[in-house]
Order: sequence, then structure tokens, then C-alpha cells
Amino acid sequence: MFLTTVSFSWLSIILTGDKSAEQFFIYSGGKKMNLKHVVAVGLTIFSFSSMAVSASLSKAEFCSDRKDKDYVKELALENEGNMSFTNHGGIANGGVCWWHSRFVRKALYLTYYKPELPAPTIDEAVEIIEKIRSGDEVIVIPGVSNFREFSRQYSALIQSELENWQLVDGFIKQSWIVGLAGSHEVKPKNLKKKMDELYNYVVKENNIAYEKLQIKGITAHAWLVVDMKKVKGGYDLFIIDSNYYSYPIEYNYRDGDTSFTHPFYGNFVPYLEQKGEMKKIKKVISKYCK
Repeated sequence: MFLTTVSFSWLSIILTGDKSAEQFFIYSGGKKMNLKHVVAVGLTIFSFSSMAVSASLSKAEFCSDRKDKDYVKELALENEGNMSFTNHGGIANGGVCWWHSRFVRKALYLTYYKPELPAPTIDEAVEIIEKIRSGDEVIVIPGVSNFREFSRQYSALIQSELENWQLVDGFIKQSWIVGLAGSHEVKPKNLKKKMDELYNYVVKENNIAYEKLQIKGITAHAWLVVDMKKVKGGYDLFIIDSNYYSYPIEYNYRDGDTSFTHPFYGNFVPYLEQKGEMKKIKKVISKYCK
């Protein structure tokens, strides 16, 4: 049963030319949208500064940056803050989206870089990757300037770790069962309650949220909600999806909805999870920067 719990394809992406952002389209709430426009809107309503942020390059920068409540979310909007490869592989080639998303969130919060130092050896890179996965400490990564560079140079090692993580969680911890909890469609008042709670968690408590997406049957995907905007009659969500890593993607929830909708997967309901993991990340940062 576990073999089918993680879906691989998530976004409805149509490639019409080269791989520039302008050539991709996505579905947002069932509407076909040009990704360039989504990014432009997202950057505006996130209320972030117009100046792009970059990865922290020292302990002093790391601690200073993380005192800024918007910094990690701004970094999540930048290519350099995200993984260099999309969700793939895993058991029966079903993907590792749950673990890909969790790994990216930890890297956003807990790493800084020393490009002037020699690049890690294979053994050193493996140790760094294991530390990111555990999330028990702040990690200094030498030889590169940001997470995207690191994940590009050591993509095979990271993918191997994600697949090992999947095996441990799936067969030893049996956590795949959690991904099957809940319905793919709920009453409007219940979904509104979930969205109100998510807004409070993401915006008021200033977290990047990890959500499992319960699709009909026994499939479940995952994404990161970077930010939300309260609009008339609902919310606009801005997400990082492991099947499309370059830019945040907008999804529009409106009051009265009983589910989210995707043209390939039909209806699904997002469930907020791994709150304890986010709390632990913040404690690690607080202890490191005290």
C-alpha cells in the first residue's frame, strides 16, 4: 500500500519553448495562469522589500538575518534558496515529495555558507546532508554560496538521503499512514477553519508551513506554504511545490470551497503537519544566536 502513497506529478505544466519562467503555465484553483504573472503578483502582495535577499555568509549574518521576520520567506522566493532538482525517484519511482519539502524547509532556516573555503569532500557532504535532515543544529556549508549550488553539486547524495528517509519513515516508523488520514473533501465550514488556522500559523506566527495534501484514494502529496494573503472572501496561498522548484506558486482558496482542485488529481484537502519540527527549528536558531 505504501508504494502508492506519494504522487510524482503535481503541477499541470505546459512547456511551450525553452525553460524560462515565461514559458511555463500552471493551474491555480482550476485557472490557467502564466507563471510570470503569478511571480509578479506574489512578490508584490507578500509585502517584502523589492531588494532580493541572498544566503547568509557568516554567523553574524545568519543571526542578524533571522531576526528579520521576513528574511527566510524572502529567501524562499529566490532560486538560490531552493533545491536545484525536483521531486523524483523514491519507492517505485513514486517520488519523495514529503521529505524533499521538509529538507528544503530545514535548509532555508538552518544553513549558512562559506564560499571562500574548500568544497566539502564526499564524506563531508554526506555529513552535512545528514545534519540538515536531522535539523538538530545550524549547519555551515563551505565551498558554495547558497543552498541551490550545494544541492546541484551533491544532488545524488541528497536524493539518496531523501530515499533513505522515506524508507525509515515508511517502513520503520509507519508514518506513511499519517499521509492517508483525512478526507479529500470536507464541509465548507471545516475547510474555512483549516484555512483560518493556516493563516494564523503562517502569517501571524510567521512560519513556513508544511502540508500534506490528501488526494482521493491513497495518494498524498506535500507542499510548503511560504505566505498567505487575506482577500475578500478567502485567501491567496503562495507555495513551494517540490515538483516545480523555481518560483512560488499561487493557489486561491475562497469561502464555500469544499476542497482544493487540480486538473489531474481532482479534489484534495491540505492538512497542516510537522508543526513540532518547525518549533524545533526555531529553538535551534534561538540557542545558536543567543
